[in-house]
Amino acid sequence: MTVPPAFSPLLIPVPYRVVDKVREDGGGDDVTSLHVVPVEGDLPPFLPAQVSMLGAFGVGEAAISVSSAVDNRRFHAYTIRRAGPITGALVDTPIGGVITVRGPFGTPWPLDEVATSQLLIVGGGLGIAPLRAVIEQAIAESHRFDRIVVVYGARSPEAMVYRDDLARWAGQGVEVALTVDAASPGWDGPVGVVPALLGGPVTMGWHEDVTAFVCGPDVMMHFTAQRLRELGTGAARIWLTTERNMQCGNALCGHCQLGPFIVCRDGPVVSYEQIERFHRVKGL
Repeated sequence: MTVPPAFSPLLIPVPYRVVDKVREDGGGDDVTSLHVVPVEGDLPPFLPAQVSMLGAFGVGEAAISVSSAVDNRRFHAYTIRRAGPITGALVDTPIGGVITVRGPFGTPWPLDEVATSQLLIVGGGLGIAPLRAVIEQAIAESHRFDRIVVVYGARSPEAMVYRDDLARWAGQGVEVALTVDAASPGWDGPVGVVPALLGGPVTMGWHEDVTAFVCGPDVMMHFTAQRLRELGTGAARIWLTTERNMQCGNALCGHCQLGPFIVCRDGPVVSYEQIERFHRVKGL
């Protein structure tokens, strides 16, 4: 008798109910956090940067990281920008409506393995979402670090997400540095790309004693990693998440292949030491 191959229960879509929707930005990007719970059973545990495949019935699935804190047992949050039919259908799901979830799965930010005394967390645009949970965890474990610095850049002040969280993190001892591509009236902070903040007052004197977690558009992650390397940060202590390339979550379709890596199988979090030359293959 032929025994069917084993399969992961994470491949089975599970119905989740939307219990709340939170508009996250004021810049017209239609960024919304869905708060969801399983229709039946308990919330599964997850680790920061892990990803789920969210499904809209009859439309398709999209890979979205869990953006709530790991100790939040009331719901999982998924922060989504309307960018096409699938994300549009997810964002339009009403409170009380149902979506499907496969996951969470994937490699997390290696916070437990950080041996340096200074932690740098760098986000660009909606790339702050996969970093939100690890920021909360780092704050809870702040006794381990001399400094926790969050550098976040957005297209404009209005496009920044989690503005209440950014203010709260600053009040909890995190050094928060913000920049925008284009200023609006009333903005008196830096204007420019995220890597330009590195090496100035934000990271002055860090030298090699820093571990960095970076998430954002590919070009931003590339130049952020390059800038950190110029400043003396070892490639093995720069970590990126590449979830934006994921499409099936099954390691079958090949769309997320990056060199020898299948992101949904081997990632999404990888060290720059592992990924550097394949990141360059993408033309960055």
